[in-house]
Amino acid sequence: MWLRGLAAIGVLSAGALAPLGGQSVAPAAVAKPDWSPQSRHGWITIWRVVAAGPPRPVSIASLSPEVRSQTAGRFGQAAGSFGQSAGDTGQTSGSFGQSAGNTGTAAGSVGQSAGSFGVSTGALASAAAAANGTNAIAPKHDTALSRLKHDFDLGQSGSAGLDMTVEELGIEELQARLDAVAGTPDAPDVLVGTPLPEFWSDQNSGLVRRYGLVTLGDVAPIPQMEAGEYAPVMPEASILVRAPHPRSAREFVKWVCERNFYTGRPGPPLTTDAPSLLARTALRSVLSGGDIGAAADKQMAAFNPQIAQQTALGVYGDGLLDGLRVDINRSIVNANDRFAVVELRAVMESKAAFGVAHAVVVLRLDETGQWRVLQLTPNLAVEQQQVAAESLSGFAARVRREEVAQVKSASLAAPEDGDNRPPMPELWWDNLGAGTLEVVEWQKRVGDSWTGSNLYFVREDAGHLRTRTTGRFADTAGLYRWRVWSLGTGGTSAISGWRTVNILGQ
Repeated sequence: MWLRGLAAIGVLSAGALAPLGGQSVAPAAVAKPDWSPQSRHGWITIWRVVAAGPPRPVSIASLSPEVRSQTAGRFGQAAGSFGQSAGDTGQTSGSFGQSAGNTGTAAGSVGQSAGSFGVSTGALASAAAAANGTNAIAPKHDTALSRLKHDFDLGQSGSAGLDMTVEELGIEELQARLDAVAGTPDAPDVLVGTPLPEFWSDQNSGLVRRYGLVTLGDVAPIPQMEAGEYAPVMPEASILVRAPHPRSAREFVKWVCERNFYTGRPGPPLTTDAPSLLARTALRSVLSGGDIGAAADKQMAAFNPQIAQQTALGVYGDGLLDGLRVDINRSIVNANDRFAVVELRAVMESKAAFGVAHAVVVLRLDETGQWRVLQLTPNLAVEQQQVAAESLSGFAARVRREEVAQVKSASLAAPEDGDNRPPMPELWWDNLGAGTLEVVEWQKRVGDSWTGSNLYFVREDAGHLRTRTTGRFADTAGLYRWRVWSLGTGGTSAISGWRTVNILGQ
């Protein structure tokens, strides 16, 4: 999908949360969301879609429409044409049977020993799996609910208090089952899968356009640092358009999107709400297909608003955003007198789609004392949002005036502007100031405009004036541009000029 090279989302393991510029970005203890449909959102019915579902009894209603009934007169044969005459049947007494010596088998040769008969109880699971056409063997006492808990990392206590029904069904029976239960109490609220089948999820031709809501904000991972990220196959959840319990379904999908969210530790109480209010306004504009306007810092990277919106929402089908509403219902703010980092969560819903976006907005004061947006990443996986916030928020801490660093912008060394390079080129620059964190900001060319920008965090090479990193973000053919931020204690910042690099195809 062409959005692969544009997306700004990733899932990182704890091992990837390495110190940047001397600042620890190890995650805090994960606090599982306290989501309980029983107590707050009501009942929910979940269908877990698997390669081959459990065997089901066949009912008359499930038979092919090609099967037709017949009247009694058309069924079978007439009585007169049935059987044979008595003279054509049997044998004469002289040709019947064998002599006694030729009959039977010795007792010791008959049957099997008890130990070799049938299937042992320990092999029943394998036999059942083979009969169902799947190689997956269910552990003893495993259930659809426990497998769902495993998919979503609920832990041993994850089912306590959850008033839900979980049913498993095979891919091949999905559409028929949806049609069979439509409008009944057995209809599902949410489908889940690891992942859901492609014939369901395709935004233009998949079944989701007929039966469900397209999931907004589900975008491909992208590198965020040179150390690399762990990107497992993540479970997917899709709401049914006629879900019997629509509120529960939406709460479940929100929970899926941020089940690993932890509450960070914001800085001291703010003297103004201006950074938060400005960040919310900017994010709402971008998710709605607009730009930042007068709220942009004079050094903010220019971008195409429509491409930025499509990248953040991960959508490409016609009509998916008709009637789009954006509700920004959570913010975490760290700010001092010159630099601010704001984490936001937006819930997005249109007539045909639903989803969640996790954003990071970086702001700084201009020379007139007004807050301006320097950079906005509108949609990250919740783990990646936390990495960005932890990497940057230390520079929003308040420090004594004598501790505020003076920084200079980096001098870019290689590649030369407009150079041709293979994927993931080496980037070099000279660190001329006292910056303690260096960040590569980058964009990709699409047509005659640029995508929204993304941040790539680089460890400072202590004791060395030259920094080198592998640009893992430039992994597909096309024209990129990049520049380097130098950040210092107290939130001082200096930004280099742009360089372009043309990445050649494999």
